[in-house]
Amino acid sequence: MEENYSIQALNLLENLVDEYINVIKDIHKIDVVLKQIKTIRVEVNKRTRWISEVCNISKEVANKKIKILIYNEDYTVPIKEELENLNLEFKTNGQFIEVNQPEFSYNDLMTLVDEIESKKNKILSKCSKAKMDPVIRSKHAVENEFIDLAVARKTSSKCQEIFDKNEAKIKEITMNKIKSILGHEYFKKFQKEELFD
Repeated sequence: MEENYSIQALNLLENLVDEYINVIKDIHKIDVVLKQIKTIRVEVNKRTRWISEVCNISKEVANKKIKILIYNEDYTVPIKEELENLNLEFKTNGQFIEVNQPEFSYNDLMTLVDEIESKKNKILSKCSKAKMDPVIRSKHAVENEFIDLAVARKTSSKCQEIFDKNEAKIKEITMNKIKSILGHEYFKKFQKEELFD
């Protein structure tokens, strides 16, 4: 008898891999600076506001810059002061402040690696669930005598095979992304540390 339950796992897992690729492709080194900037709070007229409430903040990955468009001139001076406190290099251009991407330390970049690892773990747990759904369905089908046990076993092993293949793909995508974030030297250091974990 033909086994069709694993097709569900195949489709779900392929979609999850695509979802993961889209999620991590937007993570770049410049995000380290972006996160620092987003912690800024400024006070004007006895009102404290988050920088994101008084500015539009965008990242220009290719130019290695963060562009801050200040909606109200009153916030320009306090924002500049906060950027100086964060030791960030910037220049003002009318309503815009352009913050340059600094040289990052290994620890700075490891915050992004942690974020990538967390997203990887989240997607892998979704994959695990996607692998189990058809297996559970086939077990119910056996209980209700729609299929025999051999088909259910085939479903289980096919789903495991599909999971293993996609898990390997996700791990490879993750390593490539981490390498692109860390650069050659830091990546070697990262690999050494991984061996001791």
